[in-house]
Amino acid sequence: IASAEKSLKEQQTKLADQEKATTDQLGQAISGLTMGVSSGTAQVAALTSQIQALQAQLVQAPDAMKPALQQQIAALQEQLTKATSELSEYQNQLAVAEAGGLSAASQFGSGTAQLANALSMLEQNKKQLDEAQAQYEDAREKAIKSANIDALVDKTTLASMIKAQDFSMPAGYLGNSNDDEQWLLQVGTNITSIEDLENLMLVDLDGVGEVRLKDVADITVVDNVGDAYMKLNGTEGVCLMVYKSSTASTSDISNACQAKIADLREDYPGLSLDIVSDQGSYISLYINSILQSLLLGALLAIVVLALFLRDWKPTLIVAFSIPFSVLVALLLMYFSGISLNIMSLGGIALAIGMLVDNSIIVLENIYRLRGRGIPAQRAAVQGAKQITGAVIASTLTTICVFLPIVFTTGIVNQMMLPFALTIAYVLCASLVVALTLVPSLSRFVFRNYQPRRNKGFERLQDAYARSLNFFLQHKAIPLVVSVVLLVVAVGGVFNMGITMVPTMTGKNMSVTVVMPEDVEKEDAYAMADEIMDAAVSIDGVGNVAAIDGTSSLSMVSSTASEGGEDAYEMFMFYLQMDDSVTTEQQVLDIGKELSEKTAGLDCEVITDASSSDAMSSMLGSGLSITITGPDQEKLFAMSEDVMRIVDEVDGYTEIENGMEEADKELHLIIDEDALTKKGFTVAQLYQELSGMLNTSTTSSKLTVDDKQMQVEIIDETHVPTREDILDTVVTLTSQAGETVDVKIGDVARVEEGVASNAIVHLNSDKTMTVSAEIEDGYNNALLSRELSEKLDAYEVPDKYQIYYGGELDNINTMLEQMLLLLILGFVLIYLIMVAQFQSLLSPFIIILTVPLAFTGGFFALWFSGEGLTMLSLMGFAVLMGTVVNNGIVFVDYVNQLRRGGLEKHHALVAAGKTRMRPILMTALTTILAMLPMVFSAAIGASMERGMALVVVGGLLYATFMTLYVVPIMYDLLYRRVPTEVDLGDETLDDDPGDAQAFLESLQAKHAAQIADHPHTTG
Repeated sequence: IASAEKSLKEQQTKLADQEKATTDQLGQAISGLTMGVSSGTAQVAALTSQIQALQAQLVQAPDAMKPALQQQIAALQEQLTKATSELSEYQNQLAVAEAGGLSAASQFGSGTAQLANALSMLEQNKKQLDEAQAQYEDAREKAIKSANIDALVDKTTLASMIKAQDFSMPAGYLGNSNDDEQWLLQVGTNITSIEDLENLMLVDLDGVGEVRLKDVADITVVDNVGDAYMKLNGTEGVCLMVYKSSTASTSDISNACQAKIADLREDYPGLSLDIVSDQGSYISLYINSILQSLLLGALLAIVVLALFLRDWKPTLIVAFSIPFSVLVALLLMYFSGISLNIMSLGGIALAIGMLVDNSIIVLENIYRLRGRGIPAQRAAVQGAKQITGAVIASTLTTICVFLPIVFTTGIVNQMMLPFALTIAYVLCASLVVALTLVPSLSRFVFRNYQPRRNKGFERLQDAYARSLNFFLQHKAIPLVVSVVLLVVAVGGVFNMGITMVPTMTGKNMSVTVVMPEDVEKEDAYAMADEIMDAAVSIDGVGNVAAIDGTSSLSMVSSTASEGGEDAYEMFMFYLQMDDSVTTEQQVLDIGKELSEKTAGLDCEVITDASSSDAMSSMLGSGLSITITGPDQEKLFAMSEDVMRIVDEVDGYTEIENGMEEADKELHLIIDEDALTKKGFTVAQLYQELSGMLNTSTTSSKLTVDDKQMQVEIIDETHVPTREDILDTVVTLTSQAGETVDVKIGDVARVEEGVASNAIVHLNSDKTMTVSAEIEDGYNNALLSRELSEKLDAYEVPDKYQIYYGGELDNINTMLEQMLLLLILGFVLIYLIMVAQFQSLLSPFIIILTVPLAFTGGFFALWFSGEGLTMLSLMGFAVLMGTVVNNGIVFVDYVNQLRRGGLEKHHALVAAGKTRMRPILMTALTTILAMLPMVFSAAIGASMERGMALVVVGGLLYATFMTLYVVPIMYDLLYRRVPTEVDLGDETLDDDPGDAQAFLESLQAKHAAQIADHPHTTG
């Protein structure tokens, strides 16, 4: 019919064209003939008029003119005859043309009528055919339904069939029978067009025919580009995430990725590739900050030596020990598998000031003996020998505080072990250098050298001696002051915040934007664009990336795929600072400026400059209270009570128990007996209902027009609702293979409730967790103390428990392990000193410097506003092992002088004056080496600021107090008169009388040698 209709319409068009052409030709001919008739008629009339005029003249004309007139009349009559003949011919032709036009019009009209009649008949046939087609489709649809296509081809089966048909794979090689040529046999073809997918045959049914995919499904290509918001600097983009393996180095992966990105930029100049978040850059920032502090600290330590010694030669000896010790430590780190990371470099930076302590003590003793006139070689040997025990003991006391780390676990062990080993390696290397290299170099440097007198320092020593004499007579003053300050410092600890790690600021900032509830997509995107424009316009901001979602960059893929309304209620912005931003304050100022620029928007903008998100996610953050017990409903009621208690404490926000976004639950209670009588189980019913409610599944990915498309199969033909769930009929298959329709209402009833997001079990008990965030300006540990008092008053039923989790649990674990480390370190320090002094009293006097150091450390944290962290507590451990060194040097020398015969009071004053310089030098080198960490404003400097503050504050206070408290306690406790007095020992080069006797003896021997050998020169 379609072909005939097409042919007739073509003929109709052709006939109309012919009719038009014929009509045009006849019209032109008739028009020409009509003009000819009109012209001929006019010509005949004119000739007739002329003849009549000449005939009238002929009658009246003279005879002479008549012949001429007759000739004219004859000529005109001849023309008239010819014109009359032509006119007659035109008239005949015109009559014929007009008759032909009428005939043609009649013929064309007849042909048109015939074609119209034929088309009318075709239209009737077509209508009949459409009716027949509709009847066929209706019959076919009924046949398909009766064939139960839905049961044969559900969405899961359909997905498998598409995967199976979209198949192309090499099966192997085929050989020719005539030659050795091989042919690869490729089986199948991939679906490459929507038409191929539509025409995919599913089944071939008797009485129905071929059933194709388009017969049972609507196929639509959906463009979901607009479902996700992902922009970079205001331009739409794509976000790629790169994750490292567990054994790879973050910095190495970061550097490798940056190199590849640089190559891609060269290969694709029109493509903008920008990094908006790089953990490797954080590590580089921290490492650079530590290296800067390390180098500056080493320089300051050398400056201190130069100021005290007032000579560059001995200063160079000690300065040389710094790179040598660090090099040895790096070799030991390499062989023990410790990488250069934040903690290991922090250990080196902290040890820079400490590693010169041993060299300073040895060199200062040699320097002092040389100043008493002792020859360089003997001064080098005796100076090192006198101080060897004290140096070894002081080094061991510093190292031993790290030994208890082996008893720690978890994050404390992971972070502190590289730190501790690095310090131990550096100090061991410095000990070897101090006892070998420093004396060797001193022998040559001091051979023809006499130390210069430092009159200013001598006046300081004299002033100290006078003050020490005063306090030895008035012991209560320094003791009471130190005890009072210790009590105040300890009291301040209870008001000090505690966190696992310090808040670190990097060159990146995350901004969380919370939109109003039920916000429209267009409005949310418009506000996000305004925030993007505001962020890009801020000086110092390099790149700005933004996505819609609910948490972080890792949510990009899920957000884009879901495209739900919730995705528009929260946006994440990531700001990367440019090279002009070098300090933490600049980063904070950028966050403040962004908040000011977006203050007028109808959304909440939350800026976070902290770069410790990864650490926070591992250690936990905020408040987490876990409630365990056997009954879920009771747990829910208890969680509501706990939430109310938490809400009573100022500082907590966003208090939740996990039920805020819980779904309404419709509990389908199955009548198992009724279902069993029908021959089915609850699992079968569940499987069928689950298939109905889960309306979508995915199949293979097709490549169409060079675009990859995911095939998603959505079946919403039989989706039950809350209202008709009991009226829903499911088709179940019995073990015999028979299908039976089962109405849900016949075998079940429903009950409403609230569903938990998840049911968590702990040791067979069900659990619920109450969580809360901490408002800015509050500390979790301080808030928990107030909360604990309220929770302790809450009556917990039997078989139920309430305990802290999350960050607080980690903090408590950390505090327990760090306290164990400090206690064991304290005991080890005391035992080492007992072994050195062969006494219990001397170590006890020295160990009293530890609370003095802790007092200074607590005050340093208190005044700076820093809280207690794992690193600052490690600073107390370092301080404990370091501060006793001054006491060891002091008490050891006092004992030497007393064994040399000096009275106790004089020995204390003499030891104070003598050891004042090395004590101040070692303390100041360590303190000044730490100052760059304390005052640095560079990005990443906050990582170890707390630890540096503890060491600086503790050493500063303890060094000053050691010069008074240790002598006073020695005078109070050490009443025994030494029984060993060896006045003739060569080690008494410190005693002025012995030194003078030695010089006189040496001069006498030298004079005798010259007398015996007059030609021998000095």
